[in-house]
Amino acid sequence: MKIFGVDHRPWPASLCVLALASGAALVVLMMINQYLITPDAPQGIISYQLAGDAESAKQIRRAWGSGGQLWAHLSLYLDFLFVALYLTFLLKLSNHLLLDRPGVREQQMGSVAKWLFIIGGSSDVAENVFLLIAIARPEAEDHWAIAAVVATLLKLTGLLLGAAALLIVRAARRHPLNSENAVTQDSERR
Repeated sequence: MKIFGVDHRPWPASLCVLALASGAALVVLMMINQYLITPDAPQGIISYQLAGDAESAKQIRRAWGSGGQLWAHLSLYLDFLFVALYLTFLLKLSNHLLLDRPGVREQQMGSVAKWLFIIGGSSDVAENVFLLIAIARPEAEDHWAIAAVVATLLKLTGLLLGAAALLIVRAARRHPLNSENAVTQDSERR
């Protein structure tokens, strides 16, 4: 199968394992999130992440009760593992997709993509820390709720722009430079 006019190179086993582990962690997080869905938090923990103000966050926490807060803690702690898995996967995938992109611009854009993924993953870690603090210290929730929203937006922006940069790298040259293509192209010109 060709992607962007280039034959697909099989993924190494480590990349496949990371993809499966990331997917499994995501499924577990989604299952835990089902216990956090209430009328005040129709998206579960995501509603709490994007609450934005202390009053909304307090309503969500009250709706969860003590059992829900236990699930929220579990979800946030497991999210640290998920961040490590998906960030490692994205960086290894970037390296894998850059193997046949020897151009300086492609390599620079690949570095930009990797840095954007790192920023997104770091923001996800910061978001989890802010949410854990907000749950543990509800009296100081005003600042932590806003910080969590900013970290969430930075996370989403970093991951989306990183994916876009990686897509640009893959679409930049339809025929990657390698010795076989270079010899064929030279012989065709003559």
